[in-house]
Amino acid sequence: MEARAESECGQLMSWGLFEVVESGDKHIIGYASAYGFDVITQELAHVDYNAKTKTGIAVTRTGILYHLKGKPLKFGVKGHQQLREFVKIHNCSIKVLKV
Repeated sequence: MEARAESECGQLMSWGLFEVVESGDKHIIGYASAYGFDVITQELAHVDYNAKTKTGIAVTRTGILYHLKGKPLKFGVKGHQQLREFVKIHNCSIKVLKV
């Protein structure tokens, strides 16, 4: 998958991959230092992560590129306000995925 543009927030740290159970869409939630808060990506088309270098990329279906830095984190909906809002707005369940 070729990216069309780099995300405005550029790099995501302290990140994790999750799937919307009902649709199968995958998203990443991660800290964007450029913004100073966590962001949730649009639906992903491709994720590539190198555990050895702890770096990777994620490309959304619309072609936006995110750079991933650091080891993926385990997380849950209950402990994260933004994920609770995502689940409520989209009326869905999520499942944390291993990368």
